[in-house]
Amino acid sequence: MQTESHTPSTTTCRATHDPLRILRAVLAGPGRFVRPWYLAYLLLGVVTAGLVPVLFPLIVSDRAHSVAAVAYVMGVYNLGLLTSPLWGLLAERWRLYRSLFFLAFVLGAAALAIFPLMQHMPGWLAAAFVLGAGSAGAGTLASLFVVDFAPQEEWEPRIGMLQGFNGTGQVVGLLLAGLFAHGQFDAGLWICAILLAVAVGVGGIGLPGTHAGTSVADRVHRLLDVRALAAFPRINLLSGPAWHFSHFNLHGLRHAGGMFGTPFGRFLLSWFMLALGVAGFFTYFPILLARGYDLNTHASSLLYAAGAGVGIALFVLASRACARYGSARVYQWGLAVRIVGFVLLLASTALPAHLRLSASAVGFLLIVMAWPVLSVAGTGLAAHLATFSEGAAMGLFNASLALATVIGAFASGPLIGAFGYPAILWMGVAGIGLASVLGAGLGKKRD
Repeated sequence: MQTESHTPSTTTCRATHDPLRILRAVLAGPGRFVRPWYLAYLLLGVVTAGLVPVLFPLIVSDRAHSVAAVAYVMGVYNLGLLTSPLWGLLAERWRLYRSLFFLAFVLGAAALAIFPLMQHMPGWLAAAFVLGAGSAGAGTLASLFVVDFAPQEEWEPRIGMLQGFNGTGQVVGLLLAGLFAHGQFDAGLWICAILLAVAVGVGGIGLPGTHAGTSVADRVHRLLDVRALAAFPRINLLSGPAWHFSHFNLHGLRHAGGMFGTPFGRFLLSWFMLALGVAGFFTYFPILLARGYDLNTHASSLLYAAGAGVGIALFVLASRACARYGSARVYQWGLAVRIVGFVLLLASTALPAHLRLSASAVGFLLIVMAWPVLSVAGTGLAAHLATFSEGAAMGLFNASLALATVIGAFASGPLIGAFGYPAILWMGVAGIGLASVLGAGLGKKRD
């Protein structure tokens, strides 16, 4: 077991952290690690990872007739997602696990039910923040139901299955989003509210009680094998369970001052620039692709779903590649794939109409499918380069992505207003380019 000060070598890391070890155990007996309440988390994935990222920008753009309004609403939604440490503290201090878990879904359902009824920015912002906070609460409590109640040897399989349920929900949600993307925005959001209401009922089946059954949860940042979890699918959004380990995030912040001037600090800055660069694109992608490339929202949702579906297999392949070639090299491969996607989107504007559609579709797919590679390699690098516990390193890893996503979402609106939609594509190229430069040579620092 790694201690706070232990820094394993590359050889030791690969020997003791087989990224596919837990996945093989889960596939051999998935029933051991699945509980009925996981279906509630699948429904949350359908809503917050599939339907909302498509429908929120469309409905706000349609009613506000303002590019900046989309950025503000999505930015505030992301701000709500940052409330996860508060949910964790309340749950563990007052033993309100079940009550807060249900409250999170109720808040999300209520926010989605009233969002279409709002006609002005203050109402949209309030509803978006409540939805983000509810989603954060559900993610935080889901992870706590594992680490505070399940045996330590089952943490990774159970959390991995939670991530898998959430990722499957995203694919389903994106497929459904295409059905509501032609103007039926209100109906789509009300369906979302109904799904979260159903999740409240499903979430009570097999849910643990209020008394934690383990005494080591406060040390989860040192005990959880984060590299083994990297092989399980997780979504490229802050609403997934992987981003809401309050134990990770709080312990990580305590180490923030010691990362400057270290290879880990340089990697964290690289990860920040990557997230900052692409935040605007993922805030506006349904509108950008429809207006700039004649790729309607039905088609872009289907493409996103296809990319996310293929990505489930890519998590396994990326884990194998990291074990063979090293996380630093695979990280650069992921950055290269994603920047090619952005360059294709930029270049396709100069192509004839019959080629523009195909080139933009390929570019969008590359951007989406690069995520599994970046996620697995980034997790491996964060764990490998940190001079403190891997869990605390993941806390800083999560915090840097969250901060960059919020800043990038808010900044993208004024950028588009000043320079047009190509600005967020150039923002992506610049962010990924800087990430690649900052991440160069990291694999050599600890060999």
